[in-house]
Amino acid sequence: MPLDLATTFTISTVVHLMMAALLGLFWRSARRRGKVGFGWWVLNEAMLAVGALLLLLASATSLGGLALAVGNLTFLAGMPLLELGLRIWFGRRLWPGMAWRWGLAVLGYGVWYAAWHGGLDYASRSVIFTAINTLQGLLFGQYVLSQLRTGDPPSRRGLSLIALSAAVIVVMSLWRSVENWPYVGTDRAVPGHLLAVLMVVNIAAAVTRVSAMLLMLHGRIEARLQAAGVELERRANTDALTGVASRAHFEAASGVLLTQALASRLPVCLMVCDMDGFKSINDQLGHPEGDAVLIRFAALLRDSLRHGDLAGRLGGDEFAVLMFNCTPAMAVGIGERLREAAAALRAADGRTVSLSAGLVAAAPGEDFESLYRRADRALYAAKAAGRNRIVAESA
Repeated sequence: MPLDLATTFTISTVVHLMMAALLGLFWRSARRRGKVGFGWWVLNEAMLAVGALLLLLASATSLGGLALAVGNLTFLAGMPLLELGLRIWFGRRLWPGMAWRWGLAVLGYGVWYAAWHGGLDYASRSVIFTAINTLQGLLFGQYVLSQLRTGDPPSRRGLSLIALSAAVIVVMSLWRSVENWPYVGTDRAVPGHLLAVLMVVNIAAAVTRVSAMLLMLHGRIEARLQAAGVELERRANTDALTGVASRAHFEAASGVLLTQALASRLPVCLMVCDMDGFKSINDQLGHPEGDAVLIRFAALLRDSLRHGDLAGRLGGDEFAVLMFNCTPAMAVGIGERLREAAAALRAADGRTVSLSAGLVAAAPGEDFESLYRRADRALYAAKAAGRNRIVAESA
């Protein structure tokens, strides 16, 4: 197929329509995630398709003048639309930056239109048009490069491709101006292949640009999915009310810590505790007040722990603490500080809260289930001995 204007305009129309359709397929997904700037990119490709079609009609129908005027307008609107979409995508300020971009497009189109109606030759009009397009490309490229420094990895990869496509268009526009310059002010016909080559380059740039946009969208969706996965894992591992570890996570993590302690020959202690008379708080003051007491106690529990200790809520008002690299004497000291701090808690009616706890040291090779049963027996012993105390059981 020969590289003539009719052929390149036809191919350009089809390719830009395909790019608009492809972006449009992802537009709904982007809108659901609040990235409404994506729609401006869809509009840009659609307008470029219309522009290419109008330039084709300009040379083949009686609508030549109107088609040429509107077609060139769509091409000058391309860069501002792309930048507008990027600014919205990244949540950047639109004004006054976009005012300058649209102002340049309107001014440039006005200069070209005046030159056209003033009877200026085709080569001169071509140089004017490509000069405006080059300036637009430079401004757009400068903005893209400014975002490369702050974008996330998927965005940086996409922005690099967009910057590359803009640079190619700028270079080819300058090439066209240089090639057209000898024809300025003469009656000689400008070779049609110059514009045809530029249109082919624009097609390649459009494919690169749309690939970059889809890469950015994919990266943003993937990042959101990863964040959602992390949040789901956090919720599964954390007790929703108190913020300490959930029972399932506490038991699983304790098993890992016990294995590490055995391999490192480090002492580990487990303390299981609950609040004396907590049921009466729930029954007499209501579950909201009971929850408030649990939240305040969990905060005390977290403040009492050392780095590397693990606290969890086993259910109701029962909590557990696994103390890694901790001797029984050290564990008793930690437990007593927690018991004294808990005594300062007050329910809504002023009643105090006391704490009973059972504490055991892990035997070499002991699993969590066995360790927990011993700590639970020690807790019951603390209750039977009058409550508000810590009972330590030797291994």
